Amino acid sequence: MYFRIASLTSTGLVLIVDDFALDSMDAVESHDAHEIITERHRCGSMIFTSNRGPDEWLTMFADPMRAQSAIDRLTGNAYDLVIEGESYRQRLKPRLTAQPARPRPAAETRSPA
Repeated sequence: MYFRIASLTSTGLVLIVDDFALDSMDAVESHDAHEIITERHRCGSMIFTSNRGPDEWLTMFADPMRAQSAIDRLTGNAYDLVIEGESYRQRLKPRLTAQPARPRPAAETRSPA
């Protein structure tokens, strides 16, 4: 899940959460996310990556009040970096290229003895 690093939040210099709000969060996950964000707010740096914008994060939390509170803290003093274009994973994926067909070896035929 996204918050496997919960025990490090108060001691680490930077909290990095990758693929935030990729899936909907249940009540426990919403509570944990809110607690971590609230604890880190104004006392440590946070980096969140997501395929969704902050406006979509609201619907991913089970509790709308916790969602609004957490998102206000995240976006209130944030820098947004939006990267558009082809995914780097797609750029690194091996591509099949058309190669000239190799000639097949001729089938051996045996003459009846």
